[in-house]
Amino acid sequence: MPSEPGLIQVFQAEWCPYSARVRQRLNELDLPFVALPVPAAKDERSVMQERTGTRTIPAVILPDATVLGGDAAEIITELDKRFAEPPSAQAQRDQLAAHPLGRIIG
Repeated sequence: MPSEPGLIQVFQAEWCPYSARVRQRLNELDLPFVALPVPAAKDERSVMQERTGTRTIPAVILPDATVLGGDAAEIITELDKRFAEPPSAQAQRDQLAAHPLGRIIG
């Protein structure tokens, strides 16, 4: 799994609602990121463990090499501390609310 210098990296799975919440917040914040899929089985996530110190998703690596992991709410809180919300954030939330996935993610 190659590094993407300058981009936020998100170790995640499409089936994980916590990963979806983090990706949604990154979109609301208008932050470019690369989504790095992980195996479903935790014991197969050795690359993720080496890079983030955890096998639990979601986990985020910021461009300054800070690792955010664990609870999605904690990751989102830290993103909110570091990055200002742009005016377009509400439009992202509105689009999510209008989508069937909005009931799951939102």
